[in-house]
Amino acid sequence: MTINPEMEKKYHSKLNGDSVLVVGMLALLIGVELFVIGKIVGATWEIASNFYYLYVIFFGLIVVVETIGCLRVRDSIKKHMFEFTYYD
Repeated sequence: MTINPEMEKKYHSKLNGDSVLVVGMLALLIGVELFVIGKIVGATWEIASNFYYLYVIFFGLIVVVETIGCLRVRDSIKKHMFEFTYYD
């Protein structure tokens, strides 16, 4: 598929905007999860202090999975943006 340079520039500019939205979504998810885990650990510190490392591992796994998901969403948008005329 041949696309003119003006449309390609427009599409890449819009892709950059979508990338910012994906990063913002990831930051919001991580922030909310930090808040929730912080509240849980704060309320149960006497019990959780012996195995707090499990919370850290759990949180790390969640962040890794969400990051992979967000990167795949961005890659999918980038891959299909010209096929489906996503930004028209």
